[in-house]
Amino acid sequence: MKSYLTATILIVFTSTICLARAVRSPDMKTLMKRSEIIFVGKIKTIKPSGITTKLTYPTWKGVIFEWLKVEVEVIEPIKGTEKKQIVKVLMLSTRGPGPMAMAPGMVDPKVDQHYLLCLLPTKIKEVYASITAPFDDNQAIFLLDRKSWNSTYYKDGKKVEFREQSDKNSALWNLIDDKGKITLNGVKKLRKKYNIEIATPASKDAIIHIRWKKKESEGSWQWNVPDDEDYNDDQAKDEN
Repeated sequence: MKSYLTATILIVFTSTICLARAVRSPDMKTLMKRSEIIFVGKIKTIKPSGITTKLTYPTWKGVIFEWLKVEVEVIEPIKGTEKKQIVKVLMLSTRGPGPMAMAPGMVDPKVDQHYLLCLLPTKIKEVYASITAPFDDNQAIFLLDRKSWNSTYYKDGKKVEFREQSDKNSALWNLIDDKGKITLNGVKKLRKKYNIEIATPASKDAIIHIRWKKKESEGSWQWNVPDDEDYNDDQAKDEN
């Protein structure tokens, strides 16, 4: 099967060990195809949800992972949404001591910021999350701000700017102008280029689990799996 994911490896060295964490970074075609809803949106409200989860990694000890409850207004619908619709989105955040090495790729939302959001449903009715959550939220929820896109690299001795690095980066760059305004031309180009993927429904059983638990092998290898008691719509109703 052809893979459309780019695996980026984050590496950190300590005095005793070398740690690496693979990052899920889908290309734009995959994001357009596998998401249930996609839109350019504006952050309206941000609140703690009170929903926490356990994520296991050697450098994440003592950290509390809590989902933020974010309301986002649809500015430009791309897939499965309507203009001015308010979409409820869960975004991962942390509470705990100090900076975290090899941290999950989280979004740091601020009211009035613009984002491109590629989302799948959670078990809570009409509540969504990044299709790459919980470990790589920011690989499917993108802040639209050219000033924040300062990553460059060199190829054959020449500097390659952010917008020239991939089709995904180029599409993001064209969605916003230098003054921070959404460009209708960029949105139209995105819709046209990925019209087949946008018209493809997401898998019916594709959901984002928001509660996870640790599994451990006999050799002390640890990893995360969805919690059988994943937070669901019934629990959300009980708390209201």
